Amino acid sequence: MMEQTHQPDYKNFYELMLDNLPDGVYILDAAGNYIYANSAYIHLIGLDRAQLMKTNVHDLLSSNQIDICISDIVYREKRRVVMFQDVTIAGGCAHMPFRQLVISNPVFGSDGSVQYILAVCRPLETLNSFYNEAASSEINGTCTIPLAGDKSVSIVAESRSMQHILQLARDIADIDASVLISGESGTGKEVIAQYIHDQGRRRDGKLVVINCAALPENLLEAELFGYEKGAFTGASSKGKAGLFEVASGGTLFLDEINSLPISLQGKLLRAIETKTIQRIGATVSKKVDFRLISATNENLLSAVKEKRFRADLLYRLNVIPLELPPLRERREDIVPLALYFLDHYNQKYNKNKQFGVRTLESMEIYDWGGNVRELKNFVERSVVMSAGDYIDLTNIHSIAASHDRRLPESNSHRAARLEPPWEEWLGEDLPLQDYMDRCEREYLARALMKYKTSYQAAKALGTSQSSIMRRKSKYGL
Repeated sequence: MMEQTHQPDYKNFYELMLDNLPDGVYILDAAGNYIYANSAYIHLIGLDRAQLMKTNVHDLLSSNQIDICISDIVYREKRRVVMFQDVTIAGGCAHMPFRQLVISNPVFGSDGSVQYILAVCRPLETLNSFYNEAASSEINGTCTIPLAGDKSVSIVAESRSMQHILQLARDIADIDASVLISGESGTGKEVIAQYIHDQGRRRDGKLVVINCAALPENLLEAELFGYEKGAFTGASSKGKAGLFEVASGGTLFLDEINSLPISLQGKLLRAIETKTIQRIGATVSKKVDFRLISATNENLLSAVKEKRFRADLLYRLNVIPLELPPLRERREDIVPLALYFLDHYNQKYNKNKQFGVRTLESMEIYDWGGNVRELKNFVERSVVMSAGDYIDLTNIHSIAASHDRRLPESNSHRAARLEPPWEEWLGEDLPLQDYMDRCEREYLARALMKYKTSYQAAKALGTSQSSIMRRKSKYGL
């Protein structure tokens, strides 16, 4: 008898999925009546679900609980509309008026008319917090370096170039001069910014992060400088502090500063030079005490030549330059990083994966165009998708081609030397146990030579550090 596959109750299933979204979601019919709202939207506006299901969106407009009926535009123009909307419903969003971004999508019937509207809502104040949450979830580095104040951050420090950068970061940590961190995408610019902040006297203040490429120009200005009540249509009646103010006493990190619109660059320059900011709509300036760190993934001199970036702003940002090398130029960090990520994802997915020697060699000679980010993603994919506990080269699709190419001569000779002298040992009539001991000693000696420390060797060989130390003592290594 064929086993029947259990079919879920799709109505309840989809409602459950939508209820677990962090964004508010609602559906209107062709007349503007609410026919669905998820829990996030109910919480956002503060109305009872049963009450909302008896409400027409025009009721909210006529009672001034919303300032614009976006659905009317969608019905009229038959297209998706993305707009800001002010909400003043009593009880909504922690019982305070708020401004939200609404993405309103038409759902068409067979006759081409708009039958429903599906809308997604998010309060403006949460837009950058989602970015910060994602950024802070990034895993970076391998070697835990103690910081002042009993703090620690994990940063790769095996290569001489990274050790030099970390030393420079420590030297400038207490200096409030602007720092410009440059490097390819995925090299860990935000990690270094965090390291500088944690090392310096501002460590007890906030590190406020904003990606200049993540927000549109008008929203970016409001996020950076804040605004007064009534500064523009839809502005919160309470006004809003900008990130310069939030970072006062701490550090402001502007990522992808190369994406900052030219129209905002003059205002940023003034804020850096005078340590004062002026909210949108304000008539007076405010003093702010912040340390500025910026990052770019392109050559800003080229942007200056192309008239996309102000030369005077570049000079103010680039007081202390830090250039992070790509991963292909610090290959000593590849294996330690890979092993760190391997340990992390083994724990995350409750696995016990290990890399084979050929896989580690392939990783060392691969160019990693996406740098640490690509390596991290590769390790996660390997842990999730590889069969068994041993990640051999056959499991590594993304770099298989690089291994098929001829290895550098030094790697080829090293691989050849790993093969024991079979004929020589057989000529000695070597007992099997002695043969196994010799193999183990040779392999362990090579591992210790390759990984420098017993801890790293234990990670690579899939055993404990104490086991490595016992065998070192046994074989006199």
